[in-house]
Amino acid sequence: MDTRLTDVRLQDAVDYAVSHPTSWPTDIRAVIEGQTFDPPPWNIVKGRLRDRVGPAGLIRVENHTASWGDQFRADMVFSVTKSYVGLLAAIAMDEGRIPAWDAPVSQSVAQSAFEPPNDIVSWRQLLQQTSEWQGTLWGIPDAVDRNRQLSPTESSARFGATTPYGAPGSYWDYNDIRVNALCLALTYVFGQSLPDVLRSRFPESFSDAGWDWGGYPPETTIDVEGQSIPVVVGGGHWGGGIATSVEKDAALGQLVMTGGLHQDRRIVSQEALSMLLTPCDLMPVYGGLWWLNTDRRLFPAAPATSVFALGVGMNAIWIDAPHNLVAVAHGFDKDAFGGFIESVMRAIA
Repeated sequence: MDTRLTDVRLQDAVDYAVSHPTSWPTDIRAVIEGQTFDPPPWNIVKGRLRDRVGPAGLIRVENHTASWGDQFRADMVFSVTKSYVGLLAAIAMDEGRIPAWDAPVSQSVAQSAFEPPNDIVSWRQLLQQTSEWQGTLWGIPDAVDRNRQLSPTESSARFGATTPYGAPGSYWDYNDIRVNALCLALTYVFGQSLPDVLRSRFPESFSDAGWDWGGYPPETTIDVEGQSIPVVVGGGHWGGGIATSVEKDAALGQLVMTGGLHQDRRIVSQEALSMLLTPCDLMPVYGGLWWLNTDRRLFPAAPATSVFALGVGMNAIWIDAPHNLVAVAHGFDKDAFGGFIESVMRAIA
C-alpha cells in the first residue's frame, strides 16, 4: 500500500469531522435526565459528570497525523469505557488472575453478585455480552437496559418486550449493568481499582492526572483483604465511567494496533488480545467489549480488519492495523461517522 498522504487529502477528512459535530447539548445531566437513555425512574445520575465542550479528534496513519479540537481535554466517552475494561481483562488473563476465558467468574470471585443463578456465568460471556447475568447491582436492575437493539446488524424480532432470561450464552444482549458486574469482578481479582491497574501497567500514557474513571460513590466501594477499594463502572450511562482525552484514546488505539506492544515493551499478549477481537458467535460484529467490522457489516466503508471502541455521543476509537491507522473522534454526529470513514479511506487509498 502506498501510505504517502498529502496534507490536502487528510485535511478533507478533518474538515468533514469539524463540520459534523454531535447535536447533543453541552449539559450531560440534561441528556441523562431528559430520558435519552432511560425512562423514569431510571433517568438518574449516580456518578460524576463532565459537560461536553466541543468536538475533537485525531487521524494517525504511519507518521502522518492530523487533528482537530483540544487533544488533551478529558471528555466523557461513555461506552468507549467498555473497551478499556476488555483490555484490562486481557491483562488479568496474562497475569493468571483469570484461569480461563470459559471459567465461571465465581471460581475466582467470592461475591454475592456471582452466587446462583449467576455462579455459572463465565468471563467470556461477560466480555461478549452473552452472560444473561441477572440481578440488581448498586441499586439498578439489569432489566433496566436489557433488550436494547444497539447493533445495526441485529434482528428487531425480540425487542419491544422484555425477553425471558435464558441460560448464559442464550442471547447477545448489550447491557451496562452486566459490564458493571464485570468491573466488580476484575477489581476483586486485581485487588486494586481498575484505574490504578491501568496506571501501573501502562504508565507511559496513563500515569498523569489528565483523565479519570469513576463509579457511583459511596456505593461502589468494596473491602478486599481489609482495604477499601473503589469500583468503577463500564460507561457513563448513569454518570461515571472514563473521562479521557483524544491523546489517551489514541494511545490505547495504538496499543491495540501494534498487537499489545508499546514501543518495545509488551503490555498485553497477542493471545489475550486476540480473544477480545474474535467475533462472538451470537453477534459477529462484537468481540470482547470491542466492536468488529466482520464482513464489513458494521461500517461498509471501513476495511473488514477494522475494530472499534464506540460510545454514544458519538465517541470512537477506530483501528485498522493493516493500514497502520488509528483515528479518534469525540463529540461526532453518529449518522455521519460512516462518511468520516469514507473520507479517511479516500485519503489513504
